[in-house]
This record gives sequence, structure tokens and C-alpha cells, in this order.
Amino acid sequence: MTIAVIDWNEWRQHGLLIPVCLLGMSLVALHPYSVGVMYGPLEAEFGWSRSEIAGGPLATAIGTLLLAPLGGKAVDRFGPRLIALIGLPCFAAAIALLATAGPSIWTWWALYGVLAVALVLIYPSVWTAAVVRRFSANRGLALAVTLSGTGVAAAVFPYAAAQLLVAFGWRGAYMGLGALAFIVVFPLVVFLFDRSAVPAANLAAAPGQGPLAGDKPPEELLSLKFFRLAAAALIYSVSSTMLGINAVPILIADGFELVRAAEIAGLMGVGTITGRLLGGFLLDRFDGRFVAIGSACGVLICVSILLGVDSSPTAASVALLALGLAAGAEYDACAYLCTRHFHPGNFAALFGTIGGLSGFGAGMSPLIASAVYDTVGSYQPMLYATIPIMLVACVLFFSLGRYPDGPPGENPGPTGTAQNAV
Repeated sequence: MTIAVIDWNEWRQHGLLIPVCLLGMSLVALHPYSVGVMYGPLEAEFGWSRSEIAGGPLATAIGTLLLAPLGGKAVDRFGPRLIALIGLPCFAAAIALLATAGPSIWTWWALYGVLAVALVLIYPSVWTAAVVRRFSANRGLALAVTLSGTGVAAAVFPYAAAQLLVAFGWRGAYMGLGALAFIVVFPLVVFLFDRSAVPAANLAAAPGQGPLAGDKPPEELLSLKFFRLAAAALIYSVSSTMLGINAVPILIADGFELVRAAEIAGLMGVGTITGRLLGGFLLDRFDGRFVAIGSACGVLICVSILLGVDSSPTAASVALLALGLAAGAEYDACAYLCTRHFHPGNFAALFGTIGGLSGFGAGMSPLIASAVYDTVGSYQPMLYATIPIMLVACVLFFSLGRYPDGPPGENPGPTGTAQNAV
């Protein structure tokens, strides 16, 4: 086995693509990481329960579950740049429109349905597809940096939402978040996002796989192996986001004030970014199944701390940092396993489906957690349930088997041959 190292030529040629993809990826997690901050004012103004409020993200999750495969297929066909240029203004507007909700809960749910359509146009498959088309030897690391955008979201958006909420109320907060999304990211996509990425149909299959065309319905979508990977990603998403998205209300229930809870929850972002980079380093060297299984262990560490220690800022900080590390490495692993076990020409459609399922899990988890809280007045049953759920995910990840194209460090390049960094 040849161990891959940094391929500086890839980074010199395509490095400017990565910060754009990172910031674009951060927007995917804007609405789930900000909604926990809004529970209090929405309850106070409209009398909605937390379960009803969580129905909004669930509507988005259902919409993206249905639309994500089509969005991924559009990326494979038209390229990520065009989809991003259309999607970013739509997404920013959809976030700002959340400020118009109320007093009927149906307006809240309907606006989140609109958000689902816009979200598909900036989904992870948009940003990761651009990376997969440009990076080969350091694909794992490049994907890791890109997917660190969710860590940026976890670090920035709860705090930004809390500050905007204090200054302008919840309506002004949503309008401010929408404006921030457009002003910061759209110009970067216009001027720096890849203009000439390798067409999906021209990407070669991994050695040992048939020449599946990227512009045909991906038969791999129906394979048992893809089902196992997608199921593991869904299970992991439900359990980890149940903790992450509800971190602020969990900490508030444990006795922390809003701003302090948001500050501690921001440590998830630090952990996620670190986990992304560490995961990318490991994925270019070791079997991605074991990186994913290690991530599950991080979630279990977080749960153990939250169950075992009460009202301790230090313990809460360590728990959420561990959760961020786990979430960062796991999503890297899912993306990377998708490129190693399946034809890269179908990547956006396949990973778009995984993203849709993960988004569905992320939408279900706050609803489940809120229903538990509304029923028993505590998040502890949710924490206990996480333990067996994560064990099932570990078994599914392990069942994928070894890469069909050889060991880590020998990624198939654009020509279809194994390429190692120099």
C-alpha cells in the first residue's frame, strides 16, 4: 500500500474552489442550527409547542428527502456552478421569508416547505460534486475541508441567531440570517466557483466496476450496498442531530442561560471542523468504515457525559466538543465511501440521496426530541435511546466491506488508473 501525502499540484490548481465550497456547505446547516434559538420567542408569541415548531424543519426534511435525488441528478447533468448560482438567491430569500410566519402554525410549516425547494439547490451534493471532479489524490482531505462548513455553521449560526434575536427579535433575526447568507457567499460563487469542472459523464469508474454512465439513472441507487450505506447515514443522522440541533434547549433545560448555552453549543463547530480535517487525513490512509465507526464512539462519549454530569460548563463543553468531532468525521466518511464504492459519475445523485436521508433524519430528530420533552419534561429518554441506535449504525458501516478498487492511498484518478501523491 502506498500512503497518500499532500499533492500540492492539486491544491495549487484547484485550491480556490475549497473556501467557496466550505462557505456554501455552511449554509446547508443554517436553518437547523438557528431554530433551537427561536423556540422561546415563538412559544411566547404564538403559544406553539416545541413539537409544533419542530414540524417546520420536518417539512423541510421531507421535501429534501423527495427532491434531493433530482437535485443531485441536475448537478450531474448541468454542473454545480449553474445550480449554485440559481440556488443561493432562492435559499437566502427562503430564510428571510421565515420572518413572515404566524399566527397559524400552518404558515410556519408552509414556509419550511418552500425552504426545502431552495435548500436542494445548495445541498451538499452541489459543493462536494465540484470537489470530486477536481481532486483525486487528496480527495478525502478536500472533501473534509469542504464539509467543515457544517462546523462553521455550528460555531457561528447559534451565536449569530441569538445576537440577532436579542437585537431585532426573531423576525429580524431570520431576515438578518438571509441577508448574511446572500451577501457573504453569492459573490464568491460568481467570481471563484469552478467554471470548468470535469463533466460527470467523463469521470472514470473505479477499477473493477462497469462503465456506468453519469448521465443515466444510477443503477447503484438500488444496490444493497448503497442501501446499507444510506441506512447507516440515516440512523447516524437521527441520533447525532437529535443531540446537536437540540443542544441549546438541552443546555437550557440543564440550567444554562440562553447566550451561555449558545456559546457552549458553538464548541460543536470547533469540534466539527477539527473532526472534518482529522477525518479527511484518516480517510486518505485508512478504511473509511473504521473512521465512521470511530465517529459513532464520539457520539456515545457525548451521551455518557450528558447523562453522568449535571450543570457543569466544563462537562457540557467537553461533551459538545466530542459530538462535533464525531459529526465531522462521520459525514466525511459517508461522502468518501460513496466515491470509493460507487462510480464517481453518479456521485451527486448518490450522495444527494444520502444527503436527503440525512436531512430527513435531521428534520425528524428535533420533532422526536421535542415530543419527548413535551411528554416527560426531560431530554434524558432521548439520550438513553441514542446508545443502541449508534450500535446499529456501526454494524451497517462495517458490513460495506473493503473498497472494490484497492486499499486507501490508491484513489482512482480521472484517467481510471490509481494515482498517488508525489
